Amino acid sequence: MSDRFTVAIVGRPNVGKSALFNRMVKASASIVHSQKGVTRDRLYGTVRWQGEEFTLLDTGGLDLASDEDLVRAIRFQVEQAITEADALIFVVDVRSGLTAEDLEVAEVLRKTQKPLVLAANKVDVARHFDKTADFYELGFEDVYPVSAAHGLGVGDLLDRLLEIMRTQGASMEEMTLELAGPETSPETSLESTGFPEIDDLGDSQDAQGSRGLKGPREPQESKEPLAPTGDVPPERIAIAIVGKPNVGKSSLVNALLGDSRMTVSSVPGTTVDAVDTPFRWQDTDFVLIDTAGLRRPKVIGEKLEELSVGRALSAMKRSHVVILVLDGNQPPSAQERRIAGYIRRNGKASIIAVNKVDLGLWSDVSRDQYRSAVLYECRPVDYSPVIFMSALTGRGVESILPLVLETYAEYGKRIDTALLNQAVTEITTMNPPPKEARFYYATQVGQNPPRMVFFVRNPKKVSAMYERYLENELRKRFGFQGTPIVMEFKERQRKRRQ
Repeated sequence: MSDRFTVAIVGRPNVGKSALFNRMVKASASIVHSQKGVTRDRLYGTVRWQGEEFTLLDTGGLDLASDEDLVRAIRFQVEQAITEADALIFVVDVRSGLTAEDLEVAEVLRKTQKPLVLAANKVDVARHFDKTADFYELGFEDVYPVSAAHGLGVGDLLDRLLEIMRTQGASMEEMTLELAGPETSPETSLESTGFPEIDDLGDSQDAQGSRGLKGPREPQESKEPLAPTGDVPPERIAIAIVGKPNVGKSSLVNALLGDSRMTVSSVPGTTVDAVDTPFRWQDTDFVLIDTAGLRRPKVIGEKLEELSVGRALSAMKRSHVVILVLDGNQPPSAQERRIAGYIRRNGKASIIAVNKVDLGLWSDVSRDQYRSAVLYECRPVDYSPVIFMSALTGRGVESILPLVLETYAEYGKRIDTALLNQAVTEITTMNPPPKEARFYYATQVGQNPPRMVFFVRNPKKVSAMYERYLENELRKRFGFQGTPIVMEFKERQRKRRQ
């Protein structure tokens, strides 16, 4: 479990949990949409308030009645988040009023005996304020009226959370961010929490209870700006895991982390957010970004799925290394080629992971045959290493992070100018370019990805075929496995005679 004080946002579906999460971390980290079940995995963000920091978890809507596989998987994620958290924000919807589902969720949360703050959300106009009194029936001392949409009352909510945090003696100035993963043991489990057919919730902290001033208070708009979580810190290697729906991306994340942090289901489209999970392995800090499956745009029928695809593409832009996951039981497709093209255009390092090899390969082809088919279909990134694995059994998964480190090193590789020019001379001598495109010299001007500038007599005469030849020969000499090489051809500036 992380040493950082952790707060989980919980509640039934569609009460505005993700909107409150986004308001508190001041970042669009979670998709906000009116469809039930939009948030399915545990999302992590950092909240900074009054000089303190804590980790905030957003969770899927808690539906205790349904036995659908996906709902059960979401329910498991909520259970894990509650077990992991030091305190809870229980979100209800004043527009809908008190519901039977709210009462059921309240009973489950009460049994955890964890500090709890009840947030009555969607108090967007004055007439909604009086409706908050109904929620005292839930049996908690305080009701905090908030409007996640407008920020009203969020400051009061944060102040109360800091009170709880300080009461538990968790000063955030002395803590460091580590992987926030649940730890359970027989001593910390509770019996009969109310989750149907799911393991009992854990009580990992001493009971503190909820306390504060009685009676609803007029919501106050937050005066102090909430610092955003921002992009991935530069000291972390960001890994985006992408691919078509239902190829096993979340299963791969879980296999790498050893934690069912993502909702894993056989239903295509289970993951709709890009979920950031920081962790440490062999003294190196990483961030894993699991993304929604990328479908062809013409088959996206809902606004939600458009948002998910946009989030997945954004996740790729934030990453250093992209792992493109394929289902080995299916032939490589044109959709993988489109994703590969996007990876290449955005200058990201890449690894191709062929998943589900425990079920055999498509059409019983050999691995060499399948690798050739993959590299042909994914030809925009045909320099990528290909790994065969099974996220379900763990076979081959142990090779992924070492390969990520190797690929990241290639991504940041820098070639000495003298060695580069020696290589260019050999390459252009072996297969000369047109006379009009005589090469003078070259230099590497950037890394992550490697970027090289070649000064030539007439850049327009360097054909795409010759550029490809030059790139292949540079790879033979210097490696650059898994990383694009950005090449720019410029005309040499001649010195003017005085």
